[in-house]
Amino acid sequence: MSVNPTNIEKVSHSSPVPANQKAGMSLDITLDPKTPVHFVGVGGVGMSGLAILLCESGYKVSGSDLADNAYTKKLKDKGAIIYQGHAANQVPASALVIVSSSIDPGNPELAVALEHQLPIAHRSTLLREIVKKYQKPIGITGTHGKTTITGMTGLALRAAGLDPGIVVGGKLPHLETNAISGSSELKYVVAELDESDGTLLQYQPALSVIANIELDHADFYQDGLDSFKAAFITYISALKPGSQVFYNVDCDNTKSLLAHNPTQVEAILLSSEACFSGKETQTTYHLENSKPSTHGRYTGDVFKNNQRLGSITVGVPGQHNLFNALCAIAVGDQLGADFSAMAESLKEFTGMGRRFEILKNSPKDILFVDDYAHHPSEVKATLKASREALARTSGRVIAIFQPHRYTRLKALWDEFVTCFDDSDLLIIADVYSAHEAVIPNVTSESLTKTIQAKYPKQAIEFIANSEGADLFSLIHKRLQDVIKPGDLVISMGAGSITSLLRNWP
Repeated sequence: MSVNPTNIEKVSHSSPVPANQKAGMSLDITLDPKTPVHFVGVGGVGMSGLAILLCESGYKVSGSDLADNAYTKKLKDKGAIIYQGHAANQVPASALVIVSSSIDPGNPELAVALEHQLPIAHRSTLLREIVKKYQKPIGITGTHGKTTITGMTGLALRAAGLDPGIVVGGKLPHLETNAISGSSELKYVVAELDESDGTLLQYQPALSVIANIELDHADFYQDGLDSFKAAFITYISALKPGSQVFYNVDCDNTKSLLAHNPTQVEAILLSSEACFSGKETQTTYHLENSKPSTHGRYTGDVFKNNQRLGSITVGVPGQHNLFNALCAIAVGDQLGADFSAMAESLKEFTGMGRRFEILKNSPKDILFVDDYAHHPSEVKATLKASREALARTSGRVIAIFQPHRYTRLKALWDEFVTCFDDSDLLIIADVYSAHEAVIPNVTSESLTKTIQAKYPKQAIEFIANSEGADLFSLIHKRLQDVIKPGDLVISMGAGSITSLLRNWP
């Protein structure tokens, strides 16, 4: 059974066009080391990982981005030609041109590729072709936790000697990269699969983890949760016979997919509890005796078919990360990986880049953290983990949140109003629009006022963009006035907020 990426009706009644089907895009590409590959926007975490893998496989790689960063530097070290800024003459003749969803249609490199009828592919199509070269691809998807689960799984398999390839939307701890090729035999690869733009339907991994399903990406899934779930139904329906899907049955939306699981695909059920409600089948893997240890890190016992495999402790705070670790253990166990080696790797796991990433401790013992949380469920879990990390101390959680996209803020408004209760002080910055138009009454200021009205005891402030003053400078000044020794200061959001605390005075 093969995926039909043009079958949009199954995804949304409003028929959005997946990013890989836009004008000029090729769904069928051939990777040939003799053909140069040029990345437009190569500095992004997703694009750079693919470029790194091609460099390591002997391809001639070039790319451009508006600014240099750690990923472009790594690519230069691997022999890629990297340009700062976009220009038509930077695209090699006869190149395969790779773009992401964020590339402007008017980009000069995209324009010259169209003019010369060069093959142009979305990054998801390139990832599909790279993943297909491995004997047993492992795909990690779902609304939350993809990056962390991908990193945990890849590193756990690596610790157990399976030497997988890894491609993930964040920096891997200890390895300081977002992609590695793995063994020359190309047996296993662990890949983060993005559902945000409909390109999930390109992939057919042998093992799939669906971590959870909640409405997100309302700019694409305009019919709401039903169209979002429909994309996952289409995804699992196209998997090859003998594939395995790991379902989080603690999540009702994910659990509902079981009714659509193909008969030729094995369903492996994961849960934080011994079994789920009703008369349904017990879970394959579950956790028991979950409890916090030091600094908000959790420990628990892993069971397979009600037989205890052993105990795991996760090196990053938050109970949700214990479940993320269970996903990694389950995948590794199905591949025959040694439990003890995987457990030791999870204990040493210090977090993916931008996932509760500890930036530094100030001389006043103030902990600065950056996190990618931009969905209410992610915000709530991250703040809970922050609170638990300060357990038995007098430290406060000071959160700075930058909403990402007006469409997301509108679609999940009620959830955003209620997700900040574990913060002692909340500062909300203006929306990071990601090029979306402002939606009237759907602003950071109106969100602040709504939270204040509902929770009058919540300490919350709105800091707006101001002419003649840099937003982050204004936030820095406010933080300097309020933070005290022992506090945890965390920036959250998928936009520019990531640079706020990295550039602390």
